[in-house]
Formats: sequence, structure tokens, C-alpha cells
Amino acid sequence: MCGRFSQGERSDRLAALFGADPDEHLPPGRFNTAPTDPIRIVVERERRTLTAAQWGFRPFWLEGARTAPRGGWINAKAETALESRAFGPALRTHRCVIPADAFYEWDRGPRPPQPYAIGPTEGRPFAFAGIWTDGSQAQPATAAILTIAANDAIAPLHHRMPVILDEVDAWLAPDAPLDEIVAALRPSANEVVRIWPVSTAVNGVRNDGPQLLHELGPRV
Repeated sequence: MCGRFSQGERSDRLAALFGADPDEHLPPGRFNTAPTDPIRIVVERERRTLTAAQWGFRPFWLEGARTAPRGGWINAKAETALESRAFGPALRTHRCVIPADAFYEWDRGPRPPQPYAIGPTEGRPFAFAGIWTDGSQAQPATAAILTIAANDAIAPLHHRMPVILDEVDAWLAPDAPLDEIVAALRPSANEVVRIWPVSTAVNGVRNDGPQLLHELGPRV
């Protein structure tokens, strides 16, 4: 599961890094993004675009569905997404990239639980594999992060992790073969991520700012 992540980078820099044209009225970045928050996603329409979405995937038929989470699905399980009524159609036709500076997981042993940031070993933001829905006048576009079994580096903190894409172009290509899409749904190599303890201030969803990513001590 990915229940909190950082997307603090400026929109103009994200657009440049991912070769996208930025939409107007993009939400500001947050270093403590929580479910139902507005986020920025990269989609391939007539052109590659950085656009706004709500974190919480809501397909058109969701209204009134009894089994759906209240705010939509923030995560989609990669191993079963293709066969899912909720996620399968979007995985085929509405894939997106969700940029992230880092995501957070917690060591539940201490009291209070100790949060850790998990970020890229290189300077470029993570490219999370995502799915999205089109927006309308009544509802904004929505998105979910695809998750997979954790690699060995992350497993001590949590058994799931976001799918971190190696190849953005192939993921976003509308005509990408389905077997290539499925093949991209795998854990990242251990060396792709670095993990470090951060302040318990991140536990409060109203707290924000780059200081939330500051390292408290030795990396694990």
C-alpha cells in the first residue's frame, strides 16, 4: 500500500522532467500528500500533458456502489488489476504517471510509530505507475497508484510498494502491447530506492513543507 507520498516539486519542473505540457490551474505541490488530495499526473492525450487529478480512483459507475471505498481507490493491486472490473479498463486505456519525490512508510514497533521516507537514489523523481479517469464538470479526474509486492529493501517496513516505472514512454503509449504493460508491473530493484527516518510531524496530514523529508539519523 502507498497511503502517503511527497509531490512537492514545482509544476514547471515536473513538466520539463517528463516532457509534458502543463495544464492551467494545477494544484500546488505538497510534501505530505494524503488520500483525496489534488495531485499532478502525466497523461498521454493528443499530447503529453501534466494535469490535475484527485487521489482516489472513481470509475463512472462508482456512485452508489456498496463495495467501493468512500474516497475512491488510492491504490490498485497490480497482480489482479487487469482482471478487475474497477481497474482493468483503465489499465488498458487510461494509464498515467504519478511523479513523486518520495513516499512514506512506518515502523509500527516504536511508540509513536517511526516514519520513513523512501526516495530515489538519483535526483529525478519517481515515476509511479498509475491509472486515471477523465474528469467532468461534476467530478474531477481521479487517479490511483498501482502497487506490487515490496522489494527486499522495503519489505521490513511494508509488504507492498508502488510500481516504479523504468520506462515512462512505453507505459504512456496508447498502442503499447498489453504484455509489455503487464511486464512493467514488478518491484523495483533494491538499489533504485533509499530509505531514511523522518520526523513524526509527517504523521499529521495537515503538516507540510520540505522539512518533512529531512533525515533524522542514519539511513536504514
